[in-house]
Amino acid sequence: MSPDINVLVAASRADHVHHRPAIAWLNGAIARCERGGSLAVLPMVTAGFLRLVTNPRVFPDPTPTEAAVEFLDSLFSMPGVEVLTVGGEWLLLRGLLIDKALRGNDLPDAWIAAAIRAHGGHLITFDRGFAKLLNKREVTILAPAL
Repeated sequence: MSPDINVLVAASRADHVHHRPAIAWLNGAIARCERGGSLAVLPMVTAGFLRLVTNPRVFPDPTPTEAAVEFLDSLFSMPGVEVLTVGGEWLLLRGLLIDKALRGNDLPDAWIAAAIRAHGGHLITFDRGFAKLLNKREVTILAPAL
């Protein structure tokens, strides 16, 4: 399992509209890790998380950089949590870009999708747009908070 940027952002911020389902999923994933499961975090998800939570244009009260880094350090210190190495997904990314005629803001999600596929992973996200990039075995769309 691998969380998308939006899951980590929502889990880290109690003021986020999707905080409750995101933190419930993350706590469950950590509990599975404690029983021998694994959680893989992509480097581009880590960078995207930091870019969003510390940005005052995204959050009127952005997360201080130190607190955002501490959130990630805490997550990465859990048994079974790993940061994946990327770089081998180019041919998969290239195929998605051409096959789906992707451009502009589609590119970061396409890169995440290609990396998930390259690692044989499974993405957890709130973003329904991943349904066009990954098949049902590769993605779970979390239900938003009501």
